[in-house]
Amino acid sequence: MADDGYQTWYADRLWSLLPAIYRTQDDGALRELVGRIGVQAASVRRSIDTLWANQSIETCDDWAIPYIGDLLATRTVACLDARAQRLDVARTIYYRRRAGTVGLLEELASDIAGHDARVVEFFRRMGRTRHQFDPPVGDTPLTADPANRTTPSVIEGLTGAFSRTQAGGFADLRNVYGAANAHTAFDEFFHTADFRRGRQTTGWHDIPRLGVFIWWLYAYPILGATPVERSGCPGQFTFDPTGRDIPLFAPSQRAREDFGESWVAPDEWKLPVPIRDVLWEAAPETLYPNAFMVGLGGGIAPAPAALSTLAIAPPQGRFRFIGATPIGQISVNYSFGLSGPVGAGGFDERILPVLGQPAAVATVSAGVGLDAALAAVVGDATVEIGDSATYPGVGADLNIAANATLVLRAANQTRPVLRWAGGSTWRIDGGGGATLVLQGVHFQGADIRLTGDFDTVRLRLATLDPGGSGAGDTPPTLFGSAIDGLPLAPTRLLVEGRIKALVVERCIAGPIRTVNAGAVEQLTIGDSIVQAIATRADGDPLHLFDPANLAAELKIGSDSVAVDLRGALSPAVLSALEAYSPGSVPTTALQNGLIAALAGFPAATLAARFPLALSDLALGLSSGEVSLIRTTVIGPTCTHRLNASETILTGLAAVEDAQYGCVRFSAYADGSSLHAPYRCLRVPADAPLFATALFGRPDYARLRPGADAMILAPGPNDSLFACAQDGSQAGAFCSEREALKRRGLALKFIEFMPIGVTPIWIDAD
Repeated sequence: MADDGYQTWYADRLWSLLPAIYRTQDDGALRELVGRIGVQAASVRRSIDTLWANQSIETCDDWAIPYIGDLLATRTVACLDARAQRLDVARTIYYRRRAGTVGLLEELASDIAGHDARVVEFFRRMGRTRHQFDPPVGDTPLTADPANRTTPSVIEGLTGAFSRTQAGGFADLRNVYGAANAHTAFDEFFHTADFRRGRQTTGWHDIPRLGVFIWWLYAYPILGATPVERSGCPGQFTFDPTGRDIPLFAPSQRAREDFGESWVAPDEWKLPVPIRDVLWEAAPETLYPNAFMVGLGGGIAPAPAALSTLAIAPPQGRFRFIGATPIGQISVNYSFGLSGPVGAGGFDERILPVLGQPAAVATVSAGVGLDAALAAVVGDATVEIGDSATYPGVGADLNIAANATLVLRAANQTRPVLRWAGGSTWRIDGGGGATLVLQGVHFQGADIRLTGDFDTVRLRLATLDPGGSGAGDTPPTLFGSAIDGLPLAPTRLLVEGRIKALVVERCIAGPIRTVNAGAVEQLTIGDSIVQAIATRADGDPLHLFDPANLAAELKIGSDSVAVDLRGALSPAVLSALEAYSPGSVPTTALQNGLIAALAGFPAATLAARFPLALSDLALGLSSGEVSLIRTTVIGPTCTHRLNASETILTGLAAVEDAQYGCVRFSAYADGSSLHAPYRCLRVPADAPLFATALFGRPDYARLRPGADAMILAPGPNDSLFACAQDGSQAGAFCSEREALKRRGLALKFIEFMPIGVTPIWIDAD
């Protein structure tokens, strides 16, 4: 429990009740005794005060939930979190009154798992011989409005709402949307019996089968973003402010009042689904402007552009104007999909611990004024960006005074984007003891270079764009491109100064590295994704990421690679190397000489020998200690010391001090140098563990269904989906506890399902 000052207040209150003569003559011993008594008395008083609150499930402490559940004979599920257990107990009588109904099962998924579900009784979707209760053969009249298809035959399930297929009969293929829904949660066709074991895609249609379609991805809204116009094609834009093609999602529209007496099976547009072309064509009025919108005129509530003036492609996240592009500011509202609140996404900042910060001295909005606000900072300051607009990349270096704190943050539930033209560097210099906090902002197009001395640097709910590979483009390229031609190169956090504590909380980041003798004493990363992509094509010259590291390694190295490389140096460069002082930045002449000498050696050999200087690393720190907690690291790492818990390391992890640290309940690449991994899983280096490693996709860094096949020498119960300490998956989405939600929901279904049916759990996304 956070310290609310109650114990201190109670101790001071007791002290004030003593006679003044004793307080005046006290040398400190009596005050200390009264203070200790006051702390214990405050604890007892707080317990007495909460006795009344602990009698109600809505207000009781978490520890009291199972006891209240016992009074109702509730079968509480231990693997669920306190929120789900509290709802389970609070709604026990409500659940029992509706036991055995499809509506209750969908409500259980919402309450227990916190996700949307659609339950389908598969026996109703089986082909059969018609009987006298079926409607007569022929067309059934339906209303033209897709959101109001409420004829009695549709309500009773005798006719498909879109396809008009009649109960048990042949499929009517004339409606495109109805036909496209075959083999989904919204299927209106009828099928022959499937007696195979019920799984994700098989064994559905049988009398005792109950299909439970669950959407595990979340749809997160972004309001007032700045679209990116396509280069060479005026009037065509992406909804995504980084210029990527991303699928638009429909936000979940199911509320508490949609269950119980008012329950009806949800339509597709009421669930957090990626919007397909057929859905958009079938029900445009239900999606625009509710699910996404193009706004004109700027301001807090811009006017929606008329749908007749737009051509929208939701699967690509693009739109264009039919006719001339309107003059003035254009903004967009949309929802994107992701497995959890990680990175800059307009999330509620209350999921993070409360962090004290200076009183705000400047607030900017509408995409302007950020440079001036940062330039005016003197001493402790907070600069807040008040909307989700795109701001030009900061042009000037940022200097933080000694012992000062600077917070650059987004307003709660907004996601501003700082976008440079590409190939830039934003330098932030810290005076001795400076503190820097970057929160809620998406940075794209420039490296962030930290120089000087910092006491603490914090990244919270931020995104340092990890870039995107262009290997899948035609023709293949090193980096993908945004719609306006900006190369999707990674935004790196480069530490050239000294930092005592670098803390990364719920972030998505490109490479984090020390360069030119920079140092981080303690790097702590939690609930985050750190990714490195290739920045050099095969056959291209090696990149020199850290000249100081290479110069120091060559000067003191006695292995054959270092000796051979020294022998390739010209006399002038060799003399400069001998005069080089480790811990300083090499001269330009020395750097050029080293780069020239590298060309004569195999790139793979050099990168393996000098990883900090020459390799694309997700994490590259020459000193200090790295602690990873519930983190996904995509790419190789090279660190001095490493601790990891419930983490996924997809690339080789090289640790200089391999006798230090603890790696537990994690997955790591075979061949890594780690100290005695405890209850960990080995996978091949760079194994395809995720549905995609392409940032911007809804299933980014999400374990793919067949990921367990990558485990080397697996035990009987080994699984990447349940290798965390509490039985959930490791990595950035560990806190979502998906495996535990699945288990808890299955146990609650046993209690409230209709008799004689078997659930088939289907991941709808």
